[in-house]
Amino acid sequence: MGGQKKPTITKLKKMLQGKKGKREKKEEKKRIEYGVVITPEIKKELTAYIMKQKYVTPFIVSRKAEIKLSEARRFLKKLADTGKIQLVIKNRELEVYQPVA
Repeated sequence: MGGQKKPTITKLKKMLQGKKGKREKKEEKKRIEYGVVITPEIKKELTAYIMKQKYVTPFIVSRKAEIKLSEARRFLKKLADTGKIQLVIKNRELEVYQPVA
């Protein structure tokens, strides 16, 4: 009986143009592929960066070096074991480290 009304020609054109614009925006997005291996150069650079910060989380390290989050956690844990940084807060979701002065 009732049902949806047919859209006008101009409304159809606008709808089609709107969908094309959204597709173009999705294609423009840059997707970062995170690496798995931490090279010695990255290690030096990260250590210097971490020592300058007030605090560091695995997420910050992951974004800075473009490495996976699990690798960033391992890297921070190794630094904590050597005594360069110390663990301030840890719960299920978050680890916060602070450089040792």
